[in-house]
Amino acid sequence: MALVFGKINSASDDLWNEWATQLVAVMQDEDTEKNNYEEVLKSIFNVESSKRFGEKIAGITEFGNFEVVGEGDPAAEDTYSEGFTKLIQHLSFMKEFTCTAEMAEDNRVLDMKRQAQHFIHSYKRSKLQFATDFLTSGAATFTYGTKKGIDATTGDGKALFAVDHPTFKDKTQTQSNVFTNPFGTDARMLNRLSNIGRNYKNDSGIVTGFTFDTIIIPGNCWALEETVKKIIGSEGEVGTNNNDINTQRGKWKLVVNPLWLAADGKEPYMIMSSEANKDMSGNIFYERLGLVMKDDVDIHTHNLTWSGRTRFSAGAGNWRHIILGGADAGTTLE
Repeated sequence: MALVFGKINSASDDLWNEWATQLVAVMQDEDTEKNNYEEVLKSIFNVESSKRFGEKIAGITEFGNFEVVGEGDPAAEDTYSEGFTKLIQHLSFMKEFTCTAEMAEDNRVLDMKRQAQHFIHSYKRSKLQFATDFLTSGAATFTYGTKKGIDATTGDGKALFAVDHPTFKDKTQTQSNVFTNPFGTDARMLNRLSNIGRNYKNDSGIVTGFTFDTIIIPGNCWALEETVKKIIGSEGEVGTNNNDINTQRGKWKLVVNPLWLAADGKEPYMIMSSEANKDMSGNIFYERLGLVMKDDVDIHTHNLTWSGRTRFSAGAGNWRHIILGGADAGTTLE
């Protein structure tokens, strides 16, 4: 969403008339620049616009397979209905910064421009940080900044990563997408987990068959990053003297999220199916309102204050698109 500026209240103020216009131009330029935070967000989340207070995501059950019938016999009736639903509500976010009267009087142009640039940078970083906090919460709610209790459940009412995700048509049938197993030094665990993901059953109990193709890791796990790059990029099979081809080469995309920071001694990782993420309304980031900027001059200090407001949200309508490995708690594969 584009950066929007409200009426510039300082336009009639002789001190700030020229500087306010320049700062608007700086913020507009910074908004159009490509940013790694935005690229990471789009690699993990479906980024969509919204014009409502929230968005409802509804799963749909499927018909079963066709059945063999005898000559002249009727077809077996099947059901088709709405499955689990999820309402993702947008939140409001605000921040402000101030340029002092002394900055303008002393022509401290660079100081004012840096503030304007960093403010837009903060806006873009905040979107990825909120989405990251949702994705890595590991619980039914998460905390962003000082705001606690933000919903992190999917349509089935469970946390995004859980060992007991139910199936809509058969609530007794549960599946796990969180595992304690470390990534390892070869492709064995990567293959096992991607095969588990391929064989997840949908809400009608039918195998989804999606291919997992994206690996997501924290920004501070350098050893894990090196291992992953070797496994998905080497010509030969990693971790063996055999002259075998590397079956993982060209299959995976690595996303290093700089705002996902693992605890000391931990190396969690996620694998995701980009196709399932899109088709099953997996990770979704909604932009309800782009950044709206307004400015005003404080009569008491003669300082120019800029205020920015935006609305967005992050959530997941489904869980079958993504798997967490190396977790502290979850299913352990023998």
